[in-house]
Amino acid sequence: MATPPLRESLELARARGDDPARCGFDLCRHIIIGVKESRAARPDLCLKYGGYLLSAHPSSMSQEVWGVYEQVYIALLQHARQDSKRVPADASANNTLRQAQDLLTVLSAQFPDSLRVKRLEGMMWESKGEMDLAMSDYDEILADDPSNILVIKRQVAICRSRGKLGDAAKRLVEYLKTFCSDAEAWLMLHEIYLTCQQYKRAAFCMEEQILINPMSYIYHLRAGEMAYTIGMSERSGSNEQLFTSRKYFAHALELKPDNNLRALYGMLLVCSALGTSSKGQKGVKVDTADLVAYLQPLVVKCYSADAAKPHPMRPLAMALMKQLMGRLTASPGA
Repeated sequence: MATPPLRESLELARARGDDPARCGFDLCRHIIIGVKESRAARPDLCLKYGGYLLSAHPSSMSQEVWGVYEQVYIALLQHARQDSKRVPADASANNTLRQAQDLLTVLSAQFPDSLRVKRLEGMMWESKGEMDLAMSDYDEILADDPSNILVIKRQVAICRSRGKLGDAAKRLVEYLKTFCSDAEAWLMLHEIYLTCQQYKRAAFCMEEQILINPMSYIYHLRAGEMAYTIGMSERSGSNEQLFTSRKYFAHALELKPDNNLRALYGMLLVCSALGTSSKGQKGVKVDTADLVAYLQPLVVKCYSADAAKPHPMRPLAMALMKQLMGRLTASPGA
C-alpha cells in the first residue's frame, strides 16, 4: 500500500490533537516516511513521531526501525545546533546531544563496521564543534569509498564554516569532475565563487546549471546578472558581455512572462549600460530607446495589479522609466 502524502498525514494527526499516542503506529509511521520521501526539513516531526515509534513500537517496524533511528538522530543534532546558537546558550543543547549519543551507540553496536554510521559519528563531532575530528572521520570514509557524495559535501560544509573557501572550492571541483550533473553542487560552487568575487567562474557554474535544467528561469536570471557584472567591469568589461546578459534576461522573461520584475529590471540595466557605454567598437553607443519603450509598460503593469489600491512603488517605477528614457533619447546611438 502506497504511503499517503505528508500533508494528508499531518491533517489526520491534527484532527487527533497532534498526539502520537492517539495517532497510533500506522499514522506515525506514515508521517516519518512522508518526511523522508518529501525531503522536508522537519526535525520537529521526526522527534515527535519518530521518538514515539522508537519508544512504543520498536519491534513492530522490523528492519525499518534502523532508518527511524537515523532520522531521529539527525533531528536531535539539528535541534542541538539551534539550541547552541541561542543567546544565552541553552543548556538543553547538551541534553539533546546526550540523547543523540545514546542513539548513535545503539547504531554503532548494530552496525560496527558501517561507513554510514561512521558518517553519523562525524556529524556528532560537528555538532560538538570538533571539526578536526569530524574531518578525520570523513577522510577515513573516503579512503574506503572515494565517491561517497554525502561525506564529500559534509567536508565542503566544514571548510565553508571555517572560512576555507579555497579548500571548499577545490573539493567541489574534484567532486564535479565525477558527478557533473549534481545541480546542488554547482550551485554551492557558484555561491563560493561569488563570495570570492570570482565572477567569471561563478558565471561558468551558472551556465552548467542551465545545461542541467534549461527550463528554470531563475538560472537564466542569475546567468544574466553574472554576464552584466562582468560586462560592467572596468578592466575586462565589454558590450559583448552586455549583449549576452540581455539574451539571458530575455529568455528568463520568456520562461516566466508574468511579474518577472527581476528580468525586466535586468534588461533595463543592460539597456542603460549599452546606451551610455563607450566600450563597443570605436566607442559607438547602442540605441536601446525602442527596447526601453517596450519594457516600460511591462514594468508599470507589475505595479498595477490592484486598481483599487495602487502599489506604493508605482510612482517611483514610473519616475525611473521617465528618467531612463530621457537619458537614452538625449544621446542616441548611431
